[in-house]
Amino acid sequence: MSRLNKTLLMAGTVLLGSTMVSGYAAAETVTLKFANWLPAVHHWTNTARVFAKSIEDASGGSVKITIDKAAVAKPPGQYDLVKNGVRDMVMHVAGYTPGRFPLYRMAEVPFITPNSTTGSEGLHRWYTKNGFDKEEFKDTVLVSAFVHGPGLLHSKKEVTSIDDLKGMKIRAAGGGALIAKGLGAVPVAIPAPSAHESLVRGTTEAAFFPWEAVHGFKLTKLTPFHLEVPGGLYTTSFMIAMNKKKYDGLSAQAKAAVNKAGGAKGARLIGEHWDRADKVGKDGAIKNGNKIQTISDSQRAVWSKAIDVVRQNWIQKANEKGKNGKALLEELRKYMAGGGAS
Repeated sequence: MSRLNKTLLMAGTVLLGSTMVSGYAAAETVTLKFANWLPAVHHWTNTARVFAKSIEDASGGSVKITIDKAAVAKPPGQYDLVKNGVRDMVMHVAGYTPGRFPLYRMAEVPFITPNSTTGSEGLHRWYTKNGFDKEEFKDTVLVSAFVHGPGLLHSKKEVTSIDDLKGMKIRAAGGGALIAKGLGAVPVAIPAPSAHESLVRGTTEAAFFPWEAVHGFKLTKLTPFHLEVPGGLYTTSFMIAMNKKKYDGLSAQAKAAVNKAGGAKGARLIGEHWDRADKVGKDGAIKNGNKIQTISDSQRAVWSKAIDVVRQNWIQKANEKGKNGKALLEELRKYMAGGGAS
């Protein structure tokens, strides 16, 4: 064989090997479809991208994630999207599917969420440490659990005492509805994106939300009064869930990336971004000249007594499942305050 032929043969072998390697890499790359139902102005649009990128980076390129630019289903239908494989991943509000996640939703009790960062990481660690993800996520896989920052009251008129709430129509969802009722208000159960319209039309006079929603749903001018409650009057438990069949079918590398970037680490990442968004919302209210107050200690005690039924409700739900509800709730409180085991 001539020197030229040998050179061409070697070059061809290298090229073939290179093609096979690149073809193998391409075959190993998986694209995950991530549903999104919140408006572009809401911080979640950016936070979801940051979270998705953390998985992509951890995968070394074996995972790509595309995020919907428009809602494929209404907020309550997000979990079924992922359960049925219409989307590979979703962000879902546990309270939008009543009865499905009673242990998960224990995080919604009043006064236990100092901020989203520790609250989110704490919820994920507590929930998975007790193995509850294996009990309640049989249809899907929990990627990361999280909560928003402390929930407070945003209203058209000033509220300083429980008497001011009597008969007030408050937008509330999930556990917030029971809290509103306990305080003597009238809960109006509508999805978060509908809050702006309901306040404009007068079908609600106030809303339970964390600070970020003031900016995210354009409520700054609609609700000039804000009453903060240390630890949160409530919080909402969210999740990033993944289709079980899709997760089980991932390569070892891709699955490891989801596990590494998700879990408690992902929960904390989301929480950090939510806390930043809370600051944006509050700063906007201050800039607009809105009145911000903190509930007095005496009123906090009155409110706490009025809504203790919420705490007892979640304890009872856990007891009905054969758990020690009171002990679990106290453990959860410590985890969400940042005191749980790492």
